[in-house]
Amino acid sequence: MRTTLLAALTLAAPLAHAQPDFVFVNARVYTVDDRFTVAQAFAVEDGMFATIGSNEDVRATIGISTKVIDLGGRTVLPGLIDAHGHMAGLGQLQLGVIDLAGTTSYDEVIERVVERAEQAEPGEWIIGRGWDHESWPEKELPSHERLSEAVPDNPVWLSRVDGHAGLANARAMELAEVSAGSSVPSGGEMLLSDNAEPTGVFVDNAEAMIGRVIPAGGASGQDLILAAQKLCLEAGLTGVHDAGIGPDMIEVYQRLERERKLNVRIFGMIHGNQAMQWFEEHKPYTGAFFSMRAAKLYMDGAMGSRGAWLLEPYEDRPTDAEGKPYTGLAVSEPEFVNAVAQHGLIKGYQVCAHAIGDRGNREVLDAYEAAQLEVWKDGPIGDLTLPPLISSRFRIEHAQLISPEDMGRFAGLGVIPSMQPTHCTSDMRWVEDRVGPVRADGAYAWQTLLASGARIAGGSDFPVESHNPFLGLYAAVSRQNLDEEPSGGWHPSERMTRLQALRAFTIDAAYAGFDERRIGSIQTDKLADFIVIDRDYMTCPTREIADIRVVATYIEGAPVYVNPDFED
Repeated sequence: MRTTLLAALTLAAPLAHAQPDFVFVNARVYTVDDRFTVAQAFAVEDGMFATIGSNEDVRATIGISTKVIDLGGRTVLPGLIDAHGHMAGLGQLQLGVIDLAGTTSYDEVIERVVERAEQAEPGEWIIGRGWDHESWPEKELPSHERLSEAVPDNPVWLSRVDGHAGLANARAMELAEVSAGSSVPSGGEMLLSDNAEPTGVFVDNAEAMIGRVIPAGGASGQDLILAAQKLCLEAGLTGVHDAGIGPDMIEVYQRLERERKLNVRIFGMIHGNQAMQWFEEHKPYTGAFFSMRAAKLYMDGAMGSRGAWLLEPYEDRPTDAEGKPYTGLAVSEPEFVNAVAQHGLIKGYQVCAHAIGDRGNREVLDAYEAAQLEVWKDGPIGDLTLPPLISSRFRIEHAQLISPEDMGRFAGLGVIPSMQPTHCTSDMRWVEDRVGPVRADGAYAWQTLLASGARIAGGSDFPVESHNPFLGLYAAVSRQNLDEEPSGGWHPSERMTRLQALRAFTIDAAYAGFDERRIGSIQTDKLADFIVIDRDYMTCPTREIADIRVVATYIEGAPVYVNPDFED
């Protein structure tokens, strides 16, 4: 197959044509247009979809220089979009950071760190990420002593799977000058043992106590992005919303776009602590492959490390060390979220706030609503004709636990819930331990949100979860793990249909990035970003969705990845 496709690409003339450059026939094409039209064939002209329809209709457009590609009955989908990922983080796992995902015990984590330490220089920092104590037999957060004994001379920092907690060994804490009496930043927690000594676990804003002494270095930003891009294209991702990047990474993306090395369409979000200055100094930017018109804030932490901000105390940690009710962490002040939201409305920037707990979600909704009332109190600004939160498409990232009282506010305010289905299937083992069965009814409430009129943008939060979008699609429609447990799915009434899930990873993700007029569906005059897969997503057995393989990925009608396992 590769020879045919690349030859077709090479022979195509670069100028505009009165006839299609390529015609793709004999396929099952799920267009994801408003009527969910299913076609057999389509034409591509100048990188755009042209005629879409039956084999006969599309063949009728073939000209003397048109290259015809027979897809042999395979399924075609619009290019998939991950509405919440971390490209540099994914690249790091390919270029030096220890991947601890899937470890089943603290012992296994230590073994992997020891292996790396044996190859490291004396005093060299060892960095890893991906451990999850909920997958260990003891299901308890670790303490540093065994790690420190195994690796005494190299400083070690290991991020938890959610990125909202980390484990440091004794050498790392020594370099950071951390002790039981150290001041802990607001919105963070340094866990202490029964003897009131640091366990080595730092949560949310307290992670900076170690992070500030970790030296910069390792792979370049460009190398990280290109490594991640390769994985994305192989997985069928043609677009990614990079949730939280700094000015340095923005420069990397802009350079890659100029040099035509960027093949995944990136929608960037500036780090929240840099948002106000960025809004003042830069206008929103939309390019062919890189757009910068959003900011990523943090309202709270993660539920796995008990940093998500709840309305009522945690079931499995009702009080803190001082005996006060424990409801998680406010990583940012609501007033800050409101200030950034107001500034975003005025400057034309989207604001995307991480909120996982029900209190965190309520505070963000309140902040967004207050911003709307304040900015628009004297009437609309500029040429906007829609209510500002609808036209600006503010988002809540994750939206994992929502009070029933707040469920309808997303659609009412035009706020997009940007949600990651595999978070549900990873977390369902312990969610009820954290919040109890009653509150768990409002967890990962996809169908309730959709029924209220909200548009869900689907993603993965990679590398927290796998970047493979078909795992996300499977989780969305099944709410089961890969062993098909629990039977019928966890809280099955909240499962998405296959069409709803596909929309979340295509046209609705495009909408969340202001790009639904260019990408997200297979329609005439849209960019020809699409994928060919090895089975029919809409009709295959549910469990097989997770096993779908990408045959080829196309950007603007050109193959940017062809799976060698499917070459003719």
